[in-house]
Amino acid sequence: MREQTHSPRESRSVPINGIRDMDRISNSELAIDSKNGLIFSSSVIQISGTAKFPLDNAASFSILILDENSDEVARIALRPEKSGTLYESSFTWDLKSKSNSYIKSGRYTISLAELSNEEEIELCSVECMVADTREILETTALLKSSQIFDDPASKRVLSIYADIIRDIEIRIIEGLEDNRFDEPYFVARTTAGFIRQIYNDIENDGASQFRPLIEEFVSRNPGLGLRADDEKFGLRALFDFLVNYMADPEDLTRATAMIKCDYRNFTANDRSIVLSALVSGILPHCMSFAPPNNAIGKKTYALVERLLKVGIIYICAKHIDKSISICRATLV
Repeated sequence: MREQTHSPRESRSVPINGIRDMDRISNSELAIDSKNGLIFSSSVIQISGTAKFPLDNAASFSILILDENSDEVARIALRPEKSGTLYESSFTWDLKSKSNSYIKSGRYTISLAELSNEEEIELCSVECMVADTREILETTALLKSSQIFDDPASKRVLSIYADIIRDIEIRIIEGLEDNRFDEPYFVARTTAGFIRQIYNDIENDGASQFRPLIEEFVSRNPGLGLRADDEKFGLRALFDFLVNYMADPEDLTRATAMIKCDYRNFTANDRSIVLSALVSGILPHCMSFAPPNNAIGKKTYALVERLLKVGIIYICAKHIDKSISICRATLV
Protein backbone atom coordinates (compact mmCIF):
# COMPACT_ATOMS: atom_id res chain seq x y z
CA MET A 1 0.00 0.00 0.00
CA ARG A 2 1.28 3.45 -0.88
CA GLU A 3 2.08 5.44 2.21
CA GLN A 4 -0.09 8.50 2.66
CA THR A 5 1.92 11.71 2.82
CA HIS A 6 1.12 14.86 4.71
CA SER A 7 2.36 18.38 4.50
CA PRO A 8 4.56 19.46 7.44
CA ARG A 9 2.88 19.30 10.83
CA GLU A 10 3.24 23.04 11.35
CA SER A 11 0.97 23.89 8.43
CA ARG A 12 -1.78 21.51 9.60
CA SER A 13 -1.78 22.38 13.29
CA VAL A 14 -4.19 25.12 14.19
CA PRO A 15 -4.75 27.23 17.29
CA ILE A 16 -7.25 25.89 19.78
CA ASN A 17 -10.08 28.39 19.74
CA GLY A 18 -13.81 28.25 19.94
CA ILE A 19 -16.17 26.46 22.27
CA ARG A 20 -16.30 23.38 20.04
CA ASP A 21 -12.53 22.80 20.20
CA MET A 22 -12.40 23.32 23.95
CA ASP A 23 -15.32 20.95 24.47
CA ARG A 24 -13.72 18.19 22.42
CA ILE A 25 -10.42 18.60 24.25
CA SER A 26 -12.05 18.49 27.68
CA ASN A 27 -13.93 15.31 26.70
CA SER A 28 -10.87 13.52 25.30
CA GLU A 29 -8.73 11.08 27.29
CA LEU A 30 -5.42 9.41 26.59
CA ALA A 31 -3.81 6.82 28.85
CA ILE A 32 -0.81 4.50 28.41
CA ASP A 33 -0.24 1.25 30.28
CA SER A 34 3.38 2.09 31.05
CA LYS A 35 5.48 5.19 30.45
CA ASN A 36 8.53 3.06 29.58
CA GLY A 37 9.39 1.22 26.39
CA LEU A 38 12.47 -1.00 26.11
CA ILE A 39 14.29 -2.37 23.07
CA PHE A 40 16.27 -5.60 23.50
CA SER A 41 18.30 -7.66 21.05
CA SER A 42 15.48 -10.10 20.34
CA SER A 43 12.35 -8.48 21.79
CA VAL A 44 10.75 -5.21 22.87
CA ILE A 45 8.51 -4.00 25.66
CA GLN A 46 6.01 -1.99 23.65
CA ILE A 47 3.93 0.98 24.74
CA SER A 48 0.17 0.43 24.63
CA GLY A 49 -2.69 2.68 25.56
CA THR A 50 -6.28 3.73 25.10
CA ALA A 51 -7.79 6.88 23.63
CA LYS A 52 -11.32 8.16 24.27
CA PHE A 53 -12.93 11.04 22.42
CA PRO A 54 -16.23 12.41 21.03
CA LEU A 55 -16.56 11.24 17.42
CA ASP A 56 -17.06 13.60 14.53
CA ASN A 57 -17.98 11.75 11.33
CA ALA A 58 -16.08 14.30 9.29
CA ALA A 59 -12.86 13.77 11.23
CA SER A 60 -10.22 11.07 11.53
CA PHE A 61 -8.20 10.33 14.65
CA SER A 62 -4.59 9.25 15.01
CA ILE A 63 -1.94 8.72 17.62
CA LEU A 64 1.12 10.85 16.95
CA ILE A 65 4.54 9.99 18.34
CA LEU A 66 6.67 13.11 18.67
CA ASP A 67 10.33 13.39 19.64
CA GLU A 68 11.88 15.95 21.96
CA ASN A 69 11.95 18.48 19.09
CA SER A 70 8.21 17.94 18.47
CA ASP A 71 8.98 16.28 15.13
CA GLU A 72 6.67 13.48 14.07
CA VAL A 73 8.31 10.08 14.51
CA ALA A 74 5.35 7.77 13.87
CA ARG A 75 1.58 7.86 13.34
CA ILE A 76 -0.95 5.20 14.32
CA ALA A 77 -4.44 5.27 12.82
CA LEU A 78 -7.28 4.61 15.27
CA ARG A 79 -10.39 2.49 14.76
CA PRO A 80 -12.86 3.83 17.32
CA GLU A 81 -15.75 1.88 18.81
CA LYS A 82 -18.66 3.26 20.83
CA SER A 83 -18.04 3.24 24.59
CA GLY A 84 -20.76 4.98 26.59
CA THR A 85 -21.02 8.60 25.55
CA LEU A 86 -17.56 8.56 23.93
CA TYR A 87 -15.71 6.54 21.35
CA GLU A 88 -12.73 4.43 22.38
CA SER A 89 -9.75 2.93 20.59
CA SER A 90 -6.78 0.99 21.88
CA PHE A 91 -3.36 1.27 20.25
CA THR A 92 0.13 -0.22 20.48
CA TRP A 93 3.38 1.44 19.45
CA ASP A 94 6.12 -1.02 18.48
CA LEU A 95 8.83 1.62 19.17
CA LYS A 96 9.56 1.95 15.45
CA SER A 97 9.64 5.10 13.37
CA LYS A 98 7.97 5.79 10.03
CA SER A 99 11.00 4.18 8.35
CA ASN A 100 10.26 0.94 10.27
CA SER A 101 13.49 1.14 12.28
CA TYR A 102 13.71 1.27 16.05
CA ILE A 103 13.93 4.76 17.48
CA LYS A 104 16.78 6.15 19.56
CA SER A 105 16.71 6.22 23.35
CA GLY A 106 14.99 9.31 24.68
CA ARG A 107 11.79 11.00 25.76
CA TYR A 108 8.77 11.04 23.46
CA THR A 109 5.28 12.52 23.49
CA ILE A 110 2.23 10.48 22.53
CA SER A 111 -0.58 12.74 21.29
CA LEU A 112 -4.19 12.13 20.30
CA ALA A 113 -4.81 14.12 17.13
CA GLU A 114 -8.01 14.95 15.26
CA LEU A 115 -7.77 15.76 11.57
CA SER A 116 -10.76 17.56 10.06
CA ASN A 117 -10.87 19.70 6.90
CA GLU A 118 -7.06 19.42 6.64
CA GLU A 119 -6.71 21.02 10.07
CA GLU A 120 -5.21 19.00 12.88
CA ILE A 121 -5.76 19.55 16.58
CA GLU A 122 -3.81 17.69 19.27
CA LEU A 123 -6.51 16.95 21.82
CA CYS A 124 -4.34 15.56 24.64
CA SER A 125 -0.92 14.01 25.19
CA VAL A 126 1.22 11.98 27.57
CA GLU A 127 4.98 11.55 27.89
CA CYS A 128 6.80 8.25 27.49
CA MET A 129 10.44 7.21 27.62
CA VAL A 130 12.20 4.64 25.44
CA ALA A 131 15.57 3.01 26.10
CA ASP A 132 17.50 0.87 23.63
CA THR A 133 19.50 -1.69 25.62
CA ARG A 134 21.19 -3.33 22.62
CA GLU A 135 24.20 -1.04 22.79
CA ILE A 136 25.02 -2.16 26.34
CA LEU A 137 26.43 -5.59 25.50
CA GLU A 138 27.63 -4.42 22.09
CA THR A 139 29.82 -1.78 23.76
CA THR A 140 31.07 -4.34 26.28
CA ALA A 141 32.13 -6.61 23.41
CA LEU A 142 34.04 -3.68 21.90
CA LEU A 143 35.72 -3.07 25.24
CA LYS A 144 36.79 -6.72 25.51
CA SER A 145 38.23 -6.76 21.99
CA SER A 146 40.02 -3.41 22.35
CA GLN A 147 43.56 -3.30 20.98
CA ILE A 148 44.54 -0.16 22.86
CA PHE A 149 47.20 -1.97 24.91
CA ASP A 150 50.36 -3.39 23.39
CA ASP A 151 51.47 -5.68 26.21
CA PRO A 152 49.64 -9.00 26.68
CA ALA A 153 49.20 -8.56 30.45
CA SER A 154 47.27 -5.29 30.14
CA LYS A 155 45.18 -6.76 27.32
CA ARG A 156 44.26 -9.70 29.52
CA VAL A 157 43.39 -7.47 32.48
CA LEU A 158 41.09 -5.43 30.25
CA SER A 159 39.51 -8.61 28.87
CA ILE A 160 38.79 -9.97 32.36
CA TYR A 161 37.43 -6.59 33.45
CA ALA A 162 35.11 -6.55 30.43
CA ASP A 163 33.91 -10.07 31.31
CA ILE A 164 32.98 -8.93 34.83
CA ILE A 165 31.13 -5.88 33.48
CA ARG A 166 29.34 -8.09 30.94
CA ASP A 167 28.16 -10.53 33.62
CA ILE A 168 26.80 -7.64 35.71
CA GLU A 169 25.04 -6.09 32.73
CA ILE A 170 23.47 -9.38 31.68
CA ARG A 171 21.74 -9.56 35.07
CA ILE A 172 20.58 -5.94 34.84
CA ILE A 173 19.15 -6.60 31.38
CA GLU A 174 17.40 -9.71 32.71
CA GLY A 175 15.78 -7.52 35.37
CA LEU A 176 14.67 -5.08 32.66
CA GLU A 177 13.21 -7.87 30.54
CA ASP A 178 11.32 -9.23 33.57
CA ASN A 179 10.00 -5.71 34.32
CA ARG A 180 11.39 -5.75 37.87
CA PHE A 181 12.63 -2.15 37.96
CA ASP A 182 10.56 0.82 39.12
CA GLU A 183 12.28 3.15 36.64
CA PRO A 184 13.58 0.93 33.83
CA TYR A 185 14.31 3.82 31.48
CA PHE A 186 16.76 5.46 33.87
CA VAL A 187 18.37 2.16 34.85
CA ALA A 188 18.88 1.22 31.20
CA ARG A 189 20.21 4.67 30.23
CA THR A 190 22.54 4.78 33.23
CA THR A 191 23.88 1.29 32.47
CA ALA A 192 24.41 2.13 28.80
CA GLY A 193 26.05 5.44 29.64
CA PHE A 194 28.31 3.81 32.22
CA ILE A 195 29.87 1.25 29.88
CA ARG A 196 30.01 3.69 26.96
CA GLN A 197 32.01 6.16 29.06
CA ILE A 198 34.46 3.47 30.18
CA TYR A 199 34.97 2.32 26.60
CA ASN A 200 35.41 5.87 25.29
CA ASP A 201 37.80 6.67 28.14
CA ILE A 202 40.03 3.68 27.47
CA GLU A 203 40.03 4.29 23.71
CA ASN A 204 40.76 8.00 24.17
CA ASP A 205 44.15 8.93 22.75
CA GLY A 206 44.39 11.85 25.17
CA ALA A 207 43.44 11.93 28.83
CA SER A 208 42.17 8.66 30.32
CA GLN A 209 41.22 7.66 33.86
CA PHE A 210 41.04 3.91 33.43
CA ARG A 211 43.94 3.10 31.11
CA PRO A 212 46.73 4.41 33.39
CA LEU A 213 45.20 2.53 36.34
CA ILE A 214 45.23 -0.75 34.41
CA GLU A 215 48.84 -0.16 33.43
CA GLU A 216 49.78 0.67 37.03
CA PHE A 217 48.01 -2.46 38.30
CA VAL A 218 49.95 -4.63 35.84
CA SER A 219 53.27 -2.97 36.71
CA ARG A 220 52.71 -3.60 40.44
CA ASN A 221 51.61 -7.20 39.96
CA PRO A 222 54.21 -8.80 37.70
CA GLY A 223 53.54 -12.27 39.08
CA LEU A 224 49.89 -12.57 38.06
CA GLY A 225 50.65 -15.17 35.43
CA LEU A 226 48.25 -13.62 32.95
CA ARG A 227 48.53 -16.12 30.13
CA ALA A 228 46.08 -16.07 27.26
CA ASP A 229 44.09 -18.94 28.79
CA ASP A 230 43.75 -17.34 32.25
CA GLU A 231 40.15 -16.40 32.96
CA LYS A 232 40.56 -15.18 36.56
CA PHE A 233 43.02 -13.24 38.66
CA GLY A 234 42.84 -14.96 41.97
CA LEU A 235 40.93 -13.45 44.88
CA ARG A 236 43.61 -11.13 46.25
CA ALA A 237 44.50 -9.65 42.86
CA LEU A 238 40.84 -9.30 41.90
CA PHE A 239 40.02 -7.49 45.13
CA ASP A 240 43.00 -5.18 44.67
CA PHE A 241 42.05 -4.41 41.06
CA LEU A 242 38.33 -3.80 41.56
CA VAL A 243 38.49 -1.95 44.89
CA ASN A 244 41.80 -0.09 44.87
CA TYR A 245 41.98 0.74 41.18
CA MET A 246 38.61 0.65 39.44
CA ALA A 247 36.07 1.58 42.14
CA ASP A 248 36.70 5.34 42.43
CA PRO A 249 36.66 6.14 38.68
CA GLU A 250 33.62 3.86 38.34
CA ASP A 251 31.82 5.92 41.01
CA LEU A 252 32.36 9.09 39.01
CA THR A 253 31.48 7.40 35.71
CA ARG A 254 28.23 6.00 37.13
CA ALA A 255 27.33 9.41 38.56
CA THR A 256 28.06 11.11 35.24
CA ALA A 257 25.82 8.61 33.42
CA MET A 258 23.02 9.36 35.87
CA ILE A 259 23.46 13.11 35.52
CA LYS A 260 23.32 12.94 31.72
CA CYS A 261 19.80 11.52 31.84
CA ASP A 262 18.78 13.79 34.75
CA TYR A 263 18.55 10.89 37.19
CA ARG A 264 19.21 11.82 40.81
CA ASN A 265 18.74 8.58 42.66
CA PHE A 266 17.82 4.90 42.49
CA THR A 267 14.58 3.87 44.14
CA ALA A 268 15.09 1.44 47.02
CA ASN A 269 13.88 -1.41 44.82
CA ASP A 270 16.08 -0.45 41.87
CA ARG A 271 19.13 0.01 44.09
CA SER A 272 18.52 -3.47 45.52
CA ILE A 273 18.28 -5.07 42.07
CA VAL A 274 21.38 -3.27 40.77
CA LEU A 275 23.27 -4.31 43.92
CA SER A 276 22.14 -7.91 43.42
CA ALA A 277 23.36 -7.76 39.81
CA LEU A 278 26.76 -6.50 40.96
CA VAL A 279 27.09 -9.32 43.49
CA SER A 280 25.90 -12.00 41.07
CA GLY A 281 28.21 -10.73 38.36
CA ILE A 282 31.34 -10.38 40.51
CA LEU A 283 31.03 -13.41 42.82
CA PRO A 284 31.78 -16.16 40.23
CA HIS A 285 35.03 -14.38 39.31
CA CYS A 286 36.09 -14.54 42.98
CA MET A 287 35.70 -18.32 43.23
CA SER A 288 38.97 -19.37 41.68
CA PHE A 289 38.61 -23.03 42.69
CA ALA A 290 35.92 -25.59 41.91
CA PRO A 291 33.64 -26.89 44.70
CA PRO A 292 35.04 -30.12 46.24
CA ASN A 293 33.11 -33.38 46.11
CA ASN A 294 33.41 -34.31 49.80
CA ALA A 295 30.98 -33.04 52.45
CA ILE A 296 33.53 -31.03 54.45
CA GLY A 297 34.89 -29.41 51.33
CA LYS A 298 31.40 -28.47 50.17
CA LYS A 299 30.61 -26.84 53.52
CA THR A 300 33.87 -24.93 53.45
CA TYR A 301 33.21 -23.79 49.88
CA ALA A 302 29.69 -22.64 50.80
CA LEU A 303 31.03 -20.71 53.82
CA VAL A 304 33.67 -18.97 51.72
CA GLU A 305 31.02 -18.10 49.13
CA ARG A 306 28.73 -16.59 51.78
CA LEU A 307 31.55 -14.54 53.29
CA LEU A 308 32.61 -13.25 49.89
CA LYS A 309 29.03 -12.34 49.09
CA VAL A 310 28.70 -10.32 52.30
CA GLY A 311 31.94 -8.50 51.50
CA ILE A 312 30.92 -7.74 47.92
CA ILE A 313 27.52 -6.44 49.06
CA TYR A 314 29.16 -4.12 51.59
CA ILE A 315 31.70 -2.69 49.15
CA CYS A 316 29.31 -2.34 46.21
CA ALA A 317 26.59 -0.71 48.31
CA LYS A 318 29.10 1.85 49.53
CA HIS A 319 30.15 2.75 46.00
CA ILE A 320 26.60 2.91 44.61
CA ASP A 321 25.75 5.35 47.39
CA LYS A 322 28.87 7.36 46.60
CA SER A 323 27.73 7.74 42.98
CA ILE A 324 24.29 8.84 44.19
CA SER A 325 25.92 11.39 46.50
CA ILE A 326 28.01 12.82 43.63
CA CYS A 327 24.90 13.02 41.46
CA ARG A 328 22.81 14.77 44.12
CA ALA A 329 25.57 17.30 44.75
CA THR A 330 25.73 18.08 41.04
CA LEU A 331 21.99 18.21 40.30
CA VAL A 332 21.04 20.67 43.01
